Amino acid sequence: MKPEPFPIQTRKTKERRFNRWRRSLKLFYLRILRLRGNPEKVAGGVAIGIAVGLTPTVPLHFLLAILIAFLLGKSKLAAALGVWVGNPFLLPFIYLLDYKVGKFITGTAAPLLPFSSFSITHLVDLGWNICYPLFIGGLVVGLISFLPAYFFVKQILILYREKRRNRSVKVGFSP
Repeated sequence: MKPEPFPIQTRKTKERRFNRWRRSLKLFYLRILRLRGNPEKVAGGVAIGIAVGLTPTVPLHFLLAILIAFLLGKSKLAAALGVWVGNPFLLPFIYLLDYKVGKFITGTAAPLLPFSSFSITHLVDLGWNICYPLFIGGLVVGLISFLPAYFFVKQILILYREKRRNRSVKVGFSP
């Protein structure tokens, strides 16, 4: 009997895949919560990572986030974790948002793809008409996301650490 080229996805395999995603998101959340350092530094690092992760600088995300965190004195590890907001599954949607925002801000029209002229200058212009709004939109979206991410992560860290401290006091451990 020949195996099927594409296995049929049953409800059980879909549930396993969903549970894997949920588990990895929970582990990511716990990694951020358990980072050492004061909440301001950790939250600043995560916010820097998220802001950089929303820009179209994919090959440089980690380096840029760590460099900015280093220059601002924030958690470099938290910045590296925050960059994962720009993961391969969300990147097309992030780029679309960046492009739409950039196109709105710069006032550029959508580029046309005439099949009659494929000259080098036309292709360079076409690339510029796409990359310029994408980059400007990415900067704006990244900067706008910084403050909400910072305050949200900071508040979660403070609440988590307070809850953990209260739990250890009840049990009799010192913090």
